[in-house]
Amino acid sequence: MTHPSVRIRAALLVFALCTAGLISGTVSTTQSDAAFDYNGYIEKAAEAAKASKKQYGVPRAVTIAQSILESGWGRSGLSTKYKNYFGIKCSAVISPYQKGCVALSSYEYVKGKKKKYVSRFRVYSSMEKSFLDHGRLLDGLDRYNAAFTYTDDPDNFIRQVHKAGYATDPNYSTSVIKLMRTWNLYRFDGVSSPAPAVDSTGTLISSMAGLAQRSEAATGVPSSVTIAQAIFHSASDTNALATKANNYFGMICGTVKSTVTSTCTTIGGTKVRSYESLADSIKDQATVLSTRPRYAKAMKLTDNPKAFLTAVAKAGWSGSSSYVTKVYALITKYGLTKYDLAITATLTKGATGAKVTALQNLLLKAGMSVQVTGSYDTQTVTAVQAYQATATLPATGTADPLTLTRLTPDVLAGAKGTQVTALQALVKRLKYPVNTSTTYAGTTLASVKKLQKSHGLKGTGGVSTRTWGILFG
Repeated sequence: MTHPSVRIRAALLVFALCTAGLISGTVSTTQSDAAFDYNGYIEKAAEAAKASKKQYGVPRAVTIAQSILESGWGRSGLSTKYKNYFGIKCSAVISPYQKGCVALSSYEYVKGKKKKYVSRFRVYSSMEKSFLDHGRLLDGLDRYNAAFTYTDDPDNFIRQVHKAGYATDPNYSTSVIKLMRTWNLYRFDGVSSPAPAVDSTGTLISSMAGLAQRSEAATGVPSSVTIAQAIFHSASDTNALATKANNYFGMICGTVKSTVTSTCTTIGGTKVRSYESLADSIKDQATVLSTRPRYAKAMKLTDNPKAFLTAVAKAGWSGSSSYVTKVYALITKYGLTKYDLAITATLTKGATGAKVTALQNLLLKAGMSVQVTGSYDTQTVTAVQAYQATATLPATGTADPLTLTRLTPDVLAGAKGTQVTALQALVKRLKYPVNTSTTYAGTTLASVKKLQKSHGLKGTGGVSTRTWGILFG
């Protein structure tokens, strides 16, 4: 049996799972979001989950929530046409619940690269049979044994399933729990709904940070602004925009079409864009800000979040006179500028010089295999791709701002190794003297202190992201 950790994620309404692909042609829904009966789906799924719980002990809340997440509320092509709600593939072991297999084109991520495959998926005669097969899979594998000590605790049940390797996405169990709490699916197991998370804002920030930084590396939109806008427009991931449409920026369906989604839904009387994932919502926000002429002035102010927000608001993002004040207050309250990428440089194949030398030494520090040549050659591209794969970044082979930010470590006086060699190459590039020792001390340390003071820093000599940003220029 093929484990569904490599499976379909079609029409997700919570978070996109970056390690799985969508079945080609299955994303379209059977009816408009405005007319979709969410509660009707839940009742139908709750009835189908009865047999799975009775036979295998899987909490109905978990089965229902996972089916919502993985089939897009039962509207993916795989679920509507073939009653497969969990993307389970066919294998040499024939399930007693399947009635056959169907070959479909799907996309999967291998070493960070999206590739198209033709895969065989199980076909079922009913939702109940699909749910039973899901329960059979969890009950039949030893790795999930720990979960079955929590059959009366759906939250911990899915946490244990996730921990055992059901999905590689770090937010998977959080996404399932969010659905169980939003729709109070616990009622189908006769247990009380847990108290809401104390800090939904903190959870959202944690979920968004990496996505916002990737967006910043690609478009230049400050991560702090992206996160703060999402907190504001989604009411910390609690309003209908976020829970029903994965819309975190109040993006409406107007005359200008989105390049990210063609789906709309009506919430509170307003027709808004509906996304498959938080990641797609961020992509659309960044696309609008970085490509629309009206926001060109803002994009020249990316190093100043408040000025950026002010320009965005004046360009028409919000008609509220207090918008900038409220959103910037979130940046200040939660210290969101720490997520902004201090390094703006991008290094590509063919580049030469001190920055490439520094990159190669930082790759060595990170455990990658590379020769220090000062030239961004093929072996450097390969090393960058290898690092990006280990850091769960798109394995492009280009050292973009996010890759460089992740690569740069904190360096304190007395440090030794290739990170010091990288530091020295960059300090020397800026015409400051350095010593030849690979220990961070003496002349190199004095030069860094001087450099920091010249850029308005305290001049402690401790090298962190802001100093690396200055060094890479």
